[in-house]
Amino acid sequence: MKRWMAALLAAAALLTACAAEEPALIEDPENGKWEYRSGSLTITIERITESVKSGKTKKTREYCVADIQASPESPLYPVMTDPTKKRPAGYKLVSPELLQEKAAPLFAMSDDMYGIRLQRYKFQGVVIRDGEIMAEKTRNSAKKRPWPNLDTLALFPDGRMQTFVCDAHTAEEYLSMGAVQVFSFGPWLLSGGEINPEVLNPKYYPYNEPRAAIGMVEPWHYVAVVVRGRPKQSYAGVHLDWLAQLMKDRGCTEALNLDGGQTVTMMFNGKMLETGGDGLRSQGSMICFGKIPE
Repeated sequence: MKRWMAALLAAAALLTACAAEEPALIEDPENGKWEYRSGSLTITIERITESVKSGKTKKTREYCVADIQASPESPLYPVMTDPTKKRPAGYKLVSPELLQEKAAPLFAMSDDMYGIRLQRYKFQGVVIRDGEIMAEKTRNSAKKRPWPNLDTLALFPDGRMQTFVCDAHTAEEYLSMGAVQVFSFGPWLLSGGEINPEVLNPKYYPYNEPRAAIGMVEPWHYVAVVVRGRPKQSYAGVHLDWLAQLMKDRGCTEALNLDGGQTVTMMFNGKMLETGGDGLRSQGSMICFGKIPE
């Protein structure tokens, strides 16, 4: 009898363990909460809405923060529009929904929007996707740089992220260092746990705008933020110093400001959670984690 009971208890414990490893998906948009948990990927998202003073009036500040515990089995990956004979992947711009449909990522957010710079800009920045160089003509950091300043964030195979000034390394040097993804927009917000002094300068692009950023707490642990709103809308938007401080408060040691404005997008389980505001821009690539559960 004791042997039978022991076997029963062992079987029950095994079933409990297996159940605990089953992916769990929770969506609660009414309360601004989304969550996914599996053995290799955990994503928790919260939408925060607060009233802030803007001049003589009050506006709503709304933003989504995603805390992402990834792994070698579920790493960050890009989704891009297909290349053509003459143009690289990510050059063609489509709606975020079409990019979502292409790969069915569980989590997707806007990135550095390099495709539009390939089409229209003299400098595109150092851009690498899945170990392939997409662009490499960047700015001179010794000179005054217009927006975007094309600072970079590199992702390495061990899950580590690191930010750099725009011309710290060439594309080939990043590949030699082992970088698999390099995002180029800027400015960098955090490096080694310290906020970029440039964004603390009140004269450096002192505008409330829709913003997007991604950063690393530690290897495989990331934070992604998107903020809604332009000055003339009812949503407040934020300055770069606010964004940098938020990323630091969330535990990041490295973080990069990504393309903002009408590019700002965050999607989860195939649904749009947040955008920068009206008039969402077409995009050529997105930052993704996981796959939509079948």
